[in-house]
Order: sequence, then structure tokens, then C-alpha cells
Amino acid sequence: MSIFQNRKFRGGAYTTVLSVLVIALVLLVNLVVSGTVRPKDLTAEGMYSLNEVTEKYLKDYSTPVELVYFCENGKEEKVIRKTAENFAAKSKNITMTDRDPNTHPTLVFSYTGSNKMPNNSIVLVNRNDEDHFVYIPCEQMKQYYVNQKNLNSRELAGYCAEAEILKGIVKLSGETDVKVCVATGHREQVLTDEGVLNQTLTNLMNLNAYTVSYADLKTQPVPSDCEALLLLGPIDDFSEEESQNIRNYMTAGGRVMWFLVNTGYDNRPNQQNLLNYYGLKMEVGLLCEPDSRYTSDGHPESILRKFGNSNSLWRICTGVSEIDQPRNTLKVEPVISTSDKAYLCQDAKDYSYKPEYKSGKFHILTKVTDSFQGKTGTMYVFNTQYFLGDISNPSYANGEVFAECLGELCEKESSISIPITAAREEGLMMSSKTMRTLTVIIVGIVPGLILLAGIVMVFLRRR
Repeated sequence: MSIFQNRKFRGGAYTTVLSVLVIALVLLVNLVVSGTVRPKDLTAEGMYSLNEVTEKYLKDYSTPVELVYFCENGKEEKVIRKTAENFAAKSKNITMTDRDPNTHPTLVFSYTGSNKMPNNSIVLVNRNDEDHFVYIPCEQMKQYYVNQKNLNSRELAGYCAEAEILKGIVKLSGETDVKVCVATGHREQVLTDEGVLNQTLTNLMNLNAYTVSYADLKTQPVPSDCEALLLLGPIDDFSEEESQNIRNYMTAGGRVMWFLVNTGYDNRPNQQNLLNYYGLKMEVGLLCEPDSRYTSDGHPESILRKFGNSNSLWRICTGVSEIDQPRNTLKVEPVISTSDKAYLCQDAKDYSYKPEYKSGKFHILTKVTDSFQGKTGTMYVFNTQYFLGDISNPSYANGEVFAECLGELCEKESSISIPITAAREEGLMMSSKTMRTLTVIIVGIVPGLILLAGIVMVFLRRR
């Protein structure tokens, strides 16, 4: 057996062992990074956990609710089931009961008026008044997108079970709906072809118990029972009648949320004049942030600003600054601003800074109050309509910013914004900095240590 004791065999065995160790290490790191080894919920969107906003709301929730989960044994959808369990676990006033729809036809009929109910459907019942309930069919807790290769088929995009259950729980609490009005007629991108809010904003409004109406302010004033007027990205200019209607509403103590649109040039004098009237002005150019720490993936036109524990995203912004010598009845408060080094880019293809660009600190979100004869009107000015397009993105806090500002205007005690949950488990997302660090460790340090160990062993054997 001398063949197993010679130097060539020992050297080959050493090489083989090291190779196996390196391969095992690489596989282990890859498993952890991809999320396969997952001791707790590390999915990119926390698909098996409740949102922090939901948990905060449930902490003080006092209405006794029974959550009835209808499903045949073995046909549970994991995300919906786990979401329901989390609601029961996070509130002492919510209990969960399992029922098979096939073995409880009378109960099913009492909630649906039919003998059939889809698996994974949920009924929320007020235990103090069992005639007061909310039925949530399974399909209502899912969202789909159209398959572009086959326009007749739909693909599951994600789950909105958390939002739907929370919406039902809010409804059972008896919270009164608040009326808000959306101005129309200016090519607002968040309005559908039917002239109503898109699904994302509709869900957010329903979740927070808002009743939405629509008004063309060219032909009518703001409704008298409107708690807040929403100007959701008007591309076209206001008419003089619309501007006057908005001013009259503010003078009477109204509340407004206005999302500006960056057209790249100033061709809307009535919007500019109205903004000037409230102490602000739109600057020409694309607002950019040079510090990559405060941008999305280093894009200067995609600005990140902290809100709570997350960043809010502000894309394709117009520059907003205060006018000189505003009326003494005005109070202008910047809520979110850029750094002192932000600039207004004038080149549609190259967003890098040039010395001739106007630079400095610009408002991103501004609160304006205007007092007149004992009444105070309040306006929030957002400097980009694209903020609305990122409300459903779970990576950013845009939904929370929107809900909190509107809730403050309408004097609501709490505001809620819940993104949809991904349809599939995704790996743990890492920042580029973390990826670079792991690359250095795996590609540089680990092989270096192995090489050093080999050199030491060779040296020791030769001695």
C-alpha cells in the first residue's frame, strides 16, 4: 500500500480536499444569498410577515373580530393562510377559525347567498354583532397581469391579502368614510380611460375609508362636503375658472394635495400663477441630486429621501423654490428638500452637472398654510406626479407618505398603506456594497487564505 503513502498521493489528496472545501463554501454562500437557507422570513417583500404599519394599527385595535378561513384540507394557499394567521397572532381581539366550505353549506350560504365558496376565502365577523361581517373571496386577495405573449391569459402578479383583510377590519371598526374629491380634465395619468382612479390608488383610498368623487372644476366649484381636493398630476394648464375655484376652496379653509408635472418648459401660466399665489414657483429644468448616496442606483434624477424606516422615491422632479416677499398670511414649510448641491438639468440626454446650471436646495414636498378671516387653508405640494406611480412599490415609502399627508389633511387618527405581496418567494436582496464585500471575500480573501495554508504545509513538509 505504499502508493497511498508517497508524496505524489499526499499532494493530490491535499489538492482534492481543498477543492472540495472551496466548492462546498461557494455552494453554501450561494444557498444563503439565494434564500434557500432561510431560518426566518427573508423574502424580498416579507411575504410571510405583516407590514409594520399593519402591526401598529392592530396593536390598538379594539373591535372583537372572528376571522373565518374557509378551505378544504390540503388546498391552502400559503401566503393567504399565513397572512390570516398573522392577523390573529398580532391582535388579542382577532381570533381565527378554520372551516371547510363543503362541510358547512349553511354557514357558507349565510355569508354568500350561495352554497359554494372558493377555497382560501375569508369572512370577518364582528363578534358583538354577527350580522355585521365582511366577505373576502379568494380572487379578491390576488392581483394579475396580462401575459403579453397571450393577451387572453392572466398571470398571478401577487397577493393583496393583507390589504384586503385590513380593509375589512377597518370597516368592522365602524370608522366613518371621509369624502375626498379628485379634479379631472388635465390628462392625469393616474386616471383610467373611464376617468376614475387606477387600481392602486383605489385600493389605498378604500383601505383608509375614503369615499372618492370627481369634479371638473371648469364647470363647477369644489363640492361643499369635500374634506380634501386632490390635483393628481395635471399635465394641461388650469383655466382661470379652475384656478379661482381652487383659491375659493382654500380661502374657505379647504385642504389640497397638488402633484406637479415636469414638462421640461414653462407653458402653464395659470398653474404657475396659482403656485406663486401660495408662495412657491416652478423652476424650469429636471431636478437632479449629485450625491449618489441619496439617489436610486446612482441616477441623479431619481432622488431618495428618508421617511420612517424606508426611503421615499422622487423621480423626474421639477424644481420648486419660494418666491420673494410672499403674502404675510402665508406660511411655507419645506417638509422634504434636496441637498444644497442639487441642480436643475437642462439637457434631456445628459443628466450630469454643468457649471451654468442653477444649483442649491430645492423643495420636494412643501406644506403651505394660508389664513383668512379666521379660517386656514392647507396645501401639500409634491414636485412630481411620478411619486404616485411608485406608491405600490414595496421598496419605497411613497404609499406611507401619501397616506400620512392625506390623513393629516383630513384629520384622521391613523393612515395605512400596504403594498401587494409577491407571487413567488424571492431571494434575499442585497445592496451593491454588500455584493462587493462578498465578492472580495469569496474571490480574494478565501482563496488567498487557502493558498497561504498550502504554502505553509509545503514548507512544513520540506522541513
